[in-house]
Amino acid sequence: MGSRSLAFRVVRGLQGGPAMGLFATSPRLRLALVPLLFAGCFGDPGGRTTLAELAPEDEVASVAQGLTAAERRVRAGQIRDAAAANGMTEGWLLAGIADAETRMSHCWSELTWACQGPNSPDCGGGPVVAGAGDGPCSLRQGGLGMFQFDAGTFEDTLRREGDRVLYIDGNVAAAVDFVVGMVIRSAYVDGVSNREQAIEWMNGVRIGNGRWDPWIRTVTHYYNGCRPSYSCWSSRYAHYRDNTTGVYEEMGADFWAVGAAGWSAEYVEQSFPLAREAFELAPGEEVAGWIDLRNTGGETWTPGATYLGTTEPRDGASPLAGPDWEAPNRPATVDAPTAPGEVGRFAFTVRAPAEEGEYAQFFGLVQEGEAWFSAPAEDQLQVRVTVVAPACPAGLGEAWTCNGDARERCVDDVLQSQPCDMGCAEGACVGVPADDDGDGHNTSVDCDDGDASVYPGAEDVCGDGVDANCDGVDACPGEDAGPGTMPGSDGGVPLGDGGVDDDGAARGMVAGGCAAGGSGPGGAALLLFGVVLFRRRR
Repeated sequence: MGSRSLAFRVVRGLQGGPAMGLFATSPRLRLALVPLLFAGCFGDPGGRTTLAELAPEDEVASVAQGLTAAERRVRAGQIRDAAAANGMTEGWLLAGIADAETRMSHCWSELTWACQGPNSPDCGGGPVVAGAGDGPCSLRQGGLGMFQFDAGTFEDTLRREGDRVLYIDGNVAAAVDFVVGMVIRSAYVDGVSNREQAIEWMNGVRIGNGRWDPWIRTVTHYYNGCRPSYSCWSSRYAHYRDNTTGVYEEMGADFWAVGAAGWSAEYVEQSFPLAREAFELAPGEEVAGWIDLRNTGGETWTPGATYLGTTEPRDGASPLAGPDWEAPNRPATVDAPTAPGEVGRFAFTVRAPAEEGEYAQFFGLVQEGEAWFSAPAEDQLQVRVTVVAPACPAGLGEAWTCNGDARERCVDDVLQSQPCDMGCAEGACVGVPADDDGDGHNTSVDCDDGDASVYPGAEDVCGDGVDANCDGVDACPGEDAGPGTMPGSDGGVPLGDGGVDDDGAARGMVAGGCAAGGSGPGGAALLLFGVVLFRRRR
């Protein structure tokens, strides 16, 4: 799993566990790494991985510097919160693994010398970082995401782990599942035989306490694949120990605390209907409301910093965004400073989309630029709207009627409404071409705005006297210089003037277009004269 994060590989994985890979093993790279590996792997005095030094020479297009200090803090908070959502309060243990594997980089844009994995919404639609330890990137092999899950090819990994590994919180959830399994089977941990016991054991790990050494041994052996008897043991043990200690100290003890000492909240009430209740709105209709939450953490919430954010997925643009939202993914900030134990209100407006249907939006709390809250769960707070066709007011007919700066009418018991930017007068929007017949073409192009079957591009029926397609003529075949099959239809020779066949049957004539028929009798006379000459020569 972490074997190639140290630029070489010991085992594929234990008991089906994921083998990981970020670094290519080209001949040039292997030669360059030999002195590094036997000197403790890295030249950094703190034992931390320097990614630029280990970038694969044969695959590099550009070398990224990785996450900035601010971005690392956000990513560490995401790991902490996702771990807490899966029962693990000591998220720094997982952050230490991610830091050792990819410096906590999840997206390829954060680590551009690595391979590109499948695309992820959490990476702005771009690829996740993928390992390069199994050969060229074109082979689509190597670990995926910051924890480098690797079951073979990308498809093999997704088949085993599911698409969740492409998401930041899903990658963390998969990591929780994996470390639970390795603690259960660890030879260095006693008295653990199920998930609950494994979570409890990990939540009791502290730097330097009795569980600290067994944890690092377990990670080195079962996560990385290096056993105590292997020559890699001391360097890799130090690698995971130092990265875990480093990321804990980098963020600070208060940062890693969850629950009473971190960013946390619990639901109190909301003015919007609950998800199980009907909440029907007409297209474009707006409703203002609020959600009240109690501060169960240890930090004070402040306006402009503590926000209600969209979730499922995080920071997705909401179809219900109203005019007062700061952004499509930020409905509201807390209305006033809210100390621990107090209740804060998040007020905002939802606007129904134009299309009918059901729309659900989930929300969570986020301390902007720092971390998402560990609670409530990201699928708990919800506003669910059903957009339905609006009912027609009594007395409203099919003719457009002004209603303030809009106009409306009722067609087949469905209310149709149209805003008028420059005002409405006598059922028409001022300064805007009208489309009274509702055929999608206004009076600037529609030659009969009172007939919905007449508009540019409509089928023009021959000979009905109606210019249905608004091209200026009611055309029939042969009337526009094209060959016709209707004798006499456009000035051609009438049927019967073609003489008779040898058996006495009338010979039909081909009626040409205007060029053949001419505008007077001359064309027909010449054609008849030709026929007479032809018959005489026979």
